[in-house]
Amino acid sequence: MLPAALCGGRDMGSDPTPMRLEEMVDYRSRKINTRNKNLSEFIRQLAAGKFLIPTFQRLFVWDPEHIVNLWDSIYRCYPIGSILYWKTNTRLHVHRQLGGFFLPDDNDPGQTMRCYILDGQQRATSLLASFYGGTGKTRVQFSFDYTLYFDLTKAEFFFEKDYYRHRWDADSAFLIRLKDAPVLPADYCNSLASMQGFSESTGRNLEQLQFIFSDYSIPLISLEGYDIAGVCGIYERINQTGVRLTNMDILIARGFKNYATVVEEDFPVSQ
Repeated sequence: MLPAALCGGRDMGSDPTPMRLEEMVDYRSRKINTRNKNLSEFIRQLAAGKFLIPTFQRLFVWDPEHIVNLWDSIYRCYPIGSILYWKTNTRLHVHRQLGGFFLPDDNDPGQTMRCYILDGQQRATSLLASFYGGTGKTRVQFSFDYTLYFDLTKAEFFFEKDYYRHRWDADSAFLIRLKDAPVLPADYCNSLASMQGFSESTGRNLEQLQFIFSDYSIPLISLEGYDIAGVCGIYERINQTGVRLTNMDILIARGFKNYATVVEEDFPVSQ
């Protein structure tokens, strides 16, 4: 016989009221699955609206330095943590654009399941914004260009604002926009061999950069069979570490409902 504490406080041997069937099967329908997703494919799916942000998520709070460090970790093939998302047929009309950057909704009429990111929003937003580029808002700057580049001579990531500082030391051919890196031809460095600043490490740096787009994987953890209340509870608990939730964040998470109203965060976008 199960202890009363495991039966919602009821002693199943003395309580004549049986547990309702939906209470018994609810936890049995909950599934947690893990799989790896290729970096390039994950970014493409973010851009296609395959992953959405529920309204109880917080604003995009990462600084540009965090984004550079994220890409540097990926470049070194360090782990960057998993992305936790809720897979459900519940269609939430209330959700934010991903970090304020415009994303097309997934309007596939045959798509019944939708994926809402619960943990990893900052990383997902950072990957998307820096790969495709666009103007957004930082904590200290209303308009910031998130377009990210890679300096082949130094193996460094940098933003648009630092382009001319890097241009002072290297030809523009060595400064690769991140979005262009996966499609550069294999012999790209052959055209750079005669240029000042070229070294043996230049080719290795490009090879390593292209490698992460073809071979680096991000662990994705999916939750299925959970209702909105359960998902909000999970979100609140996992966010008690890292960038801590404010009282208002917790109130939003606890009081979240599926209102048929579109709510977008106040974040300038560039389409």
